[in-house]
Amino acid sequence: MCKISSHFAFVSIFFLLLLLGLNFIKMIQRIQTVYLFISVIFLLLVACNDCIKFFNAETIDVCSYSVMDFPVTMTIHIIIMLLTFGSIFLYKNRVRQMRVISLAIILILLNSAAVAAYVATDNFDGYGISITWATFMPIVSIILDMLAVKAIGVDEAKIRSLNRLR
Repeated sequence: MCKISSHFAFVSIFFLLLLLGLNFIKMIQRIQTVYLFISVIFLLLVACNDCIKFFNAETIDVCSYSVMDFPVTMTIHIIIMLLTFGSIFLYKNRVRQMRVISLAIILILLNSAAVAAYVATDNFDGYGISITWATFMPIVSIILDMLAVKAIGVDEAKIRSLNRLR
């Protein structure tokens, strides 16, 4: 019984990916799609991990902060992930795609500043600070988004130069 259900699940997932893949293959030919997809993965990693940890060696007390700990930053982070993922599917309108990605970059900067402000307002005298690897993922995401904007701009310039030749 278990083999039949696993084969059915495999076949159904295969056909679902085949149906979705027909449209995704058009997008994957562009490098900016890869940049944006990796950026979304890094944003998911930020959401799932702690960014900053405070610790006290005497009392073995640890306090950690994540983007998802505060309602405002959680909402902004979810909006950023949706904008970045949604911009992948705006490949037919390159100017709008660049604007959406630029908005996502601005929101990433604002969200990082908001998390820093939340952490700075807490009183942790006598605590050590440990910055985790997830703290730097928004920076990597911004770099990938900027590379995507640059690649989209190159595509737009090629299309405009071809239109001038006609």
